[in-house]
Amino acid sequence: MRALVMAGVAGLLTLTLAPPAAATSGVPEQWSAGPFTAQVAVMAGDVDGDGKDDLVSYNTYLYGCYVLRSNGSAFQPQQNWGAGNFLSSGFNGNANFVGDMDNDGRADAVAVRRPTTSTPRGIFVARSIVDYYGVERFGTPKQWLDNTIAGDYGNLAADLDGDGDTDIIGLFDVATLAARSEGGTTLPLVAWAPPIRGQKATLAADATGDGKADLILVDAGGTRVVPGSANRWFDPPVSWSAVPFHGSKKTLTADIDADGDADLIAVNDTDVQVMRSTGSGYSAPEVWYAGSFSGTKETLTADVDGDGDADLVAVNTGDVWVLRSQ
Repeated sequence: MRALVMAGVAGLLTLTLAPPAAATSGVPEQWSAGPFTAQVAVMAGDVDGDGKDDLVSYNTYLYGCYVLRSNGSAFQPQQNWGAGNFLSSGFNGNANFVGDMDNDGRADAVAVRRPTTSTPRGIFVARSIVDYYGVERFGTPKQWLDNTIAGDYGNLAADLDGDGDTDIIGLFDVATLAARSEGGTTLPLVAWAPPIRGQKATLAADATGDGKADLILVDAGGTRVVPGSANRWFDPPVSWSAVPFHGSKKTLTADIDADGDADLIAVNDTDVQVMRSTGSGYSAPEVWYAGSFSGTKETLTADVDGDGDADLVAVNTGDVWVLRSQ
């Protein structure tokens, strides 16, 4: 804390400038105690366009995608949103995402698949719709890309070009490829970066606050960032922090303070810490929650209360808990 002295018409005015508020969470809140069918994966996104993120599960054949819709303070009972009749394995792939692929304000279900004897390769999208009967659900999955984008080292999903819809990134041995959404299909694959990855985690999010996703490389001894630019992700990585920072359980990125850029989150066995983005670097680590918080099925970030900052969500077999950002 420091004092600033200003000269005014009535003399000297002393203002006390407080440091930025610490990054903190609230207390754990149980948002759901009912069943949630989640056999393959759990993702988060605003599937109904109400400004609050919901939970979406991916399941095996005939089960479809189940949704826990947020009302801002709890999740409503699960609903079957369909998209289950997808060849022989249900609507899921080698990578599963939930994101607004068509820029209509509603998050869609996305499956990225490798080719097999019974399933074609590429990107499949089940759009979030309101059908003829007024029922909100995922529509019939459509193939948006007939090419190999399921990466050797996994996939990421983010808005690469700042046009408001979600793009798919494939991490390959020889290159980092991008399949950008065009609203109803994806553009042809393009090399978006060399084959670079973080030692502990490789993430994609808008850390600089310019609307375009950046490549975040979490290493054992620090974190590097490649800002999205006209040169895609081909510029040399820039050191944003020389402090080792990665979670013993999970390392995530999301905007926890609603300032428009994505921060780094470390979910540990004993606490949750964050490093906030300044737009060109990460601040020193701060304790966000001084206790253990993670799910047995999934731990993820989502703005479940619709206030503009990301919360932490722990999905367990029989319940779901939320740590809201404050």
